[in-house]
Amino acid sequence: MDISSTTTLLSQVSADQAHATKVNVMIKDQMEANGQQALKLIESTTPRPVDPSNPVGQNIDTYA
Repeated sequence: MDISSTTTLLSQVSADQAHATKVNVMIKDQMEANGQQALKLIESTTPRPVDPSNPVGQNIDTYA
């Protein structure tokens, strides 16, 4: 193996590593954005107040 082919190979490996690092950063950023959107969605939901005088859900039909 001569020096020029070794240099070319190392250059390709370096480019591959740089590309993989950039892709990983992009994926991490996207996952953080998705997580923040999920938190916003969860926080935007408000629990519905329960009316204790409403009989819905009080009776369970156990006959098939």
